[in-house]
Amino acid sequence: MIKPIKKIRVLAVAMALCAATLFNGCAALQMFGERAPDLPDNAQSFTKKDTDSSGIVIEVNGRKYMPFGTLSGKLGNGSMRECLGYLDNDKNDRVYTLCEDPYDNYLVTKNVNGIMEQPMFWRDFATYGQDIFTPEYIVSKDDVYWGRSGCYHEMKEFRILIDVEADDVKELSMEYKGNGRDLGVCGVKNAVGGLKNPDGKLALKRGEKVSLSITELSLYGKLDKEKPFDAECVFFVESVDGNNTQLDYVYKGNVKLGDSDKLTLTGNAKDGYKIG
Repeated sequence: MIKPIKKIRVLAVAMALCAATLFNGCAALQMFGERAPDLPDNAQSFTKKDTDSSGIVIEVNGRKYMPFGTLSGKLGNGSMRECLGYLDNDKNDRVYTLCEDPYDNYLVTKNVNGIMEQPMFWRDFATYGQDIFTPEYIVSKDDVYWGRSGCYHEMKEFRILIDVEADDVKELSMEYKGNGRDLGVCGVKNAVGGLKNPDGKLALKRGEKVSLSITELSLYGKLDKEKPFDAECVFFVESVDGNNTQLDYVYKGNVKLGDSDKLTLTGNAKDGYKIG
């Protein structure tokens, strides 16, 4: 059985929702081929301090950051999220947060007048000895202070792998919760290699394998990403004729990031859809 609904509350990809929030305010001026926020009216001056135990540090919003690495390649458009202030009373030597790092484990500093000067990335010293998500353009200098502190460049996720053995599917979507808390939505549609129906509308291809994921980012501020949680996932199908339906099946399981599971989607627009 399927349940008709008037309007599905789903965007194509969950990360697009996160990005809409995290990237808000990222663009202000064009600098070094990179869109970077300008200095705010309430900009602070952060002082570099040389400590005997941990080298040079700056304290920003109650967190202590140490030099960690340099730039590999170049920053993408909109990589800098917010300008927090500047260093040692030099308003040209600015401190930025990064759009790709919602945890603010990293900061980047750059002198806006130093055309040949490379940006420096600073890492929160509280992450010492941990493996943390790191934007892929940050390369460690292998500084002695960081020891075995590691990096990974792809956020962890719990994936549901789905075999599409159905017809007329324009979009397959999922709303998900963790430990009873709303975490987000995700979806796939109009995949490359999709099948065009006689009316020219593009559908997911029968036999295609797709995945829907609960990402590490969706747990941020809600659940401990290192611990298992009770997942609850509800599925929706939009058919090529424009009808949106919620499927009866609800996925439930105790999972952790890095796990995966498998389901199969069957049916068609006329007879309805099932997943399980």
